[in-house]
Amino acid sequence: MKKQAMYWLGMGLLSCSLLINCTAKDKHQAAEDAQEAQDKVERATDRAADKTKKAFDDVATDVKDAGQETKEDWQRERSELSVKVEDQKLALQKEIDRVDGKIKVAKDKEKIRWQERKAKLEVKRDELDASLKKIQNNAKEDWKEFKRDLNRKVDEAQKSLQD
Repeated sequence: MKKQAMYWLGMGLLSCSLLINCTAKDKHQAAEDAQEAQDKVERATDRAADKTKKAFDDVATDVKDAGQETKEDWQRERSELSVKVEDQKLALQKEIDRVDGKIKVAKDKEKIRWQERKAKLEVKRDELDASLKKIQNNAKEDWKEFKRDLNRKVDEAQKSLQD
């Protein structure tokens, strides 16, 4: 029994010494592996962060460029529409002046017809004038609707000139 106890004690000590030596080596290797894995994760995270930042910067630049283009388009359209409205106002005023001349020489019955025409033309001119003032203060969100409405008014004014 004493031999058996000594045998088991010896085997235990031998096992412990082997485990301690293996464990230290394994621990060291595991620590190196863990550090290497952590380094790989950090490098991958850094690369992903760099790619994300670059993508974000690219998107921000694209959005800024698109916004600038939209602003320039909006300003150009607004300017073109202002010119169109001014031209139409001048044409209406010229017709109003011509009608004034007709009113001066017209007989009573004809005079009433010319005065009605003049009143219609003045209303159209005043609508265009009000719209022109709106162009200067119009918000971008309402721009398309405003432009559509103003083009309708210009078309109506042209139709009035043709009547």
